[in-house]
Amino acid sequence: MRGGAWALAACAPVLLAALPSEARAGAWTQKRGEGILLTGYSSHWLTAPGGTELRKSEVSFYAEYGVLDRLTLVGRIAVQSLGETRAAPDEVADSAFSNALIAVGGTEAGVRLKLLERGAWVVSAQLSRTFEASGENRNNQRFGTGGGDVETRLLAGRAFGRDGFADIQIARRSLSERGGEEWRFDTALGVPVSPRWRILTETFSVHAGRQPGALAYSGHRAQISAVYDAPAGFSVSAGLLGTLHTDNSARERAAFVRLWRRF
Repeated sequence: MRGGAWALAACAPVLLAALPSEARAGAWTQKRGEGILLTGYSSHWLTAPGGTELRKSEVSFYAEYGVLDRLTLVGRIAVQSLGETRAAPDEVADSAFSNALIAVGGTEAGVRLKLLERGAWVVSAQLSRTFEASGENRNNQRFGTGGGDVETRLLAGRAFGRDGFADIQIARRSLSERGGEEWRFDTALGVPVSPRWRILTETFSVHAGRQPGALAYSGHRAQISAVYDAPAGFSVSAGLLGTLHTDNSARERAAFVRLWRRF
């Protein structure tokens, strides 16, 4: 890719859609004065076009808080261990280039507004903004690039059975620096398999058109996880993520664990 730019896939999935019905997020909003805190650890292996190898380990914190029953604040921040090994161009007789750092990245905040709720259905809109940091902040860009991107997102969810749900989200993210945009489409399906266990499957798709100085890119990832609702009142999950298809962006494999509870 031009300038040796690589693609670190963004980690902004429907993190909380698998919660029990009284603590569900995704398209749902939180009750006034209540919220959810999620802590996650993930390890990512990526291979970008041109052979660049990337490694990311991340501890992330995600929170939602209900200002009103229809209005929820959302926010995320992560501490990342980032490593990159980039082979020298063919015309340069030199060893591979490597660098590594510990950084803050993936920081964003926003607000979700419930537009409609009819029986098992809910529709919401969300507005969020990313913030500049020294870590991984944006698809297809190097460490430290990004900040100031604004995303508008439409979310629709439906509950079914005992704590089952489906969630679909479509979003447009305006990229502040080069004036481009990303379109995102995310889905989630949670199916209970016992009173305390459920299986969650999710997909994440992104597409960006060609811009001056940057190629068009797209990517489609899927992940599956098992969620356990502990008697102590918190939930824990573990799962795997993998790339299904990519064009001018990195192929990714990841493993993760998550812990969340209400407050």
